[in-house]
Amino acid sequence: MLDAAFRIYRVTLLGCLPFGVLAIVAGQLPNIYLIARHRPLRQFGGGDPWWFVLYGVGVFFSIAFVNVIVLRQGAALRGSLSAKGALAAGVRKAPVTFMAGILLFLAVGACFIPLAVVRPAYVKWGFVLLCVPATYVGVVLSCCIIAVLMGDKGVFASLRYSAHLVRGNWWRVSTIFSVAIAMLAVFYVLLGVLAALLTPLLGIADVAVFAAVSAVMAAVLGAVGTSFYSAIALAMYGDLEARREGTDLQRRIASAPVN
Repeated sequence: MLDAAFRIYRVTLLGCLPFGVLAIVAGQLPNIYLIARHRPLRQFGGGDPWWFVLYGVGVFFSIAFVNVIVLRQGAALRGSLSAKGALAAGVRKAPVTFMAGILLFLAVGACFIPLAVVRPAYVKWGFVLLCVPATYVGVVLSCCIIAVLMGDKGVFASLRYSAHLVRGNWWRVSTIFSVAIAMLAVFYVLLGVLAALLTPLLGIADVAVFAAVSAVMAAVLGAVGTSFYSAIALAMYGDLEARREGTDLQRRIASAPVN
């Protein structure tokens, strides 16, 4: 599975990297606005209405650009798709993927509702225990975004289809996603250590220059990580579909009348 994901990642990295950077930049639009106005970075923009407008616009285009990455990577497996076509499809499907993501978040968050009636002394232990059902629900519904983009499913249909695919493969899905997250974490830690070692050697002492270089590196690393994780999700989705189709075929054959 990881080999398939790395193949997708290697073939599509250069074509998807600009959209990954744009997704990171779009998510920072409110902060860019505050910096351009020479204002301090405050929570919720200090009540500035333009902050909320830019926040909504940034979230929308961040989702749209991530959609483009997934669609372009999927096109590498299923056929050609131009950057213009992927961008149009990514923007068109952004509201559906947003709603599917919100429902996924709410489904996972609902697992922690019992904490509202737990005594304060036991909240930490209750949180740890409730992470078990929350993790289970999160893994079961983890394929909903890919189902929207690659399977043309609706909001609720994508959640049902994700549960249909993951059923019987929960441990496989959770293990592969855990390995992918661990690999990304190690990658980022190593790059952080490398940057800390190289900074004094390169003589970057100016705070403004260092901040600018750090911002650019963060955008590039975020784009690289997004492309890698979406490649993992695509490889997993294709594997689950193949497994489920094979299982369904076996069931149809077993239940067919014998002549």
